[in-house]
Amino acid sequence: MSVVVVGAVNSDLIVHVPRIAAPGSTVIATGSATGPGGKGGNQAAAVARLGGSCALIARVGPDFDPASLSCVDLSRVVADPAPTGLAVVLVDAAGENAITVVPGANANLSPADIGPLTGAGVVLASLEVPLPAVAEAAARAAAAGWTFVLNPAPAVQLPDLLLRQTDVLVPNEHELAVLGSPQSLLAAGAGAVVVTLGAAGCRIHRPSGTVTIPGVRVATVDTTGAGDAFCGALAWALDSGRPLDEAARLACAAGALATTAVGARTAHPTAAELTALVR
Repeated sequence: MSVVVVGAVNSDLIVHVPRIAAPGSTVIATGSATGPGGKGGNQAAAVARLGGSCALIARVGPDFDPASLSCVDLSRVVADPAPTGLAVVLVDAAGENAITVVPGANANLSPADIGPLTGAGVVLASLEVPLPAVAEAAARAAAAGWTFVLNPAPAVQLPDLLLRQTDVLVPNEHELAVLGSPQSLLAAGAGAVVVTLGAAGCRIHRPSGTVTIPGVRVATVDTTGAGDAFCGALAWALDSGRPLDEAARLACAAGALATTAVGARTAHPTAAELTALVR
């Protein structure tokens, strides 16, 4: 079994501010740092940190450092003449963030880059790369009998066929406001809708009913990448054969632990750390 992640790889510029600037205003930063990021890179790193077998499908520029994803299978990553994507992450005193992304090479990921799927596993995709590539990943997952998990971030209206091929849709509350209600997404064909609620945990919507999974209390430092840690852990847990409720409980713990240090990947937990916290 394995996880294949389809998504963006970025370099992150993290700027610490007392508050997120309002339009037209200026805020003096208290510090800055750089590090690896991008939803695809972060999610793949989360799976690998948990001990899962993970391959990444992405496009990167000449400036990409493969050591930033040393435990991930990068054989399907395509070298692109455009620079690797860039994300500017503003983190306020409460650990909340605002992110602006320059796509770079991510914008060139195409359906032809997806390639075949063999064996069995989970495909995890997000929307920082072009929608046709994501749709191709969903179609290949459906044809191969793989589980397809879609993190619709940043949120856009999703084609009906893509929704029908999505086994688990994982939006946050802001993204859900763009996509529609959980009931409408289920009616359109999504297998389950897992709405992440930040520190409050998540809510699983299925045709059979709704289940709330409580969050895990931690000392939050930086929420950057918490959603990616959640999605990576969810895919890893589903790939290991766990039912959705148990996988979501582990994912909530992973998302919480990811907020305990600065940076999108710094605090990704191991499987032992994750299961110990859940117990």
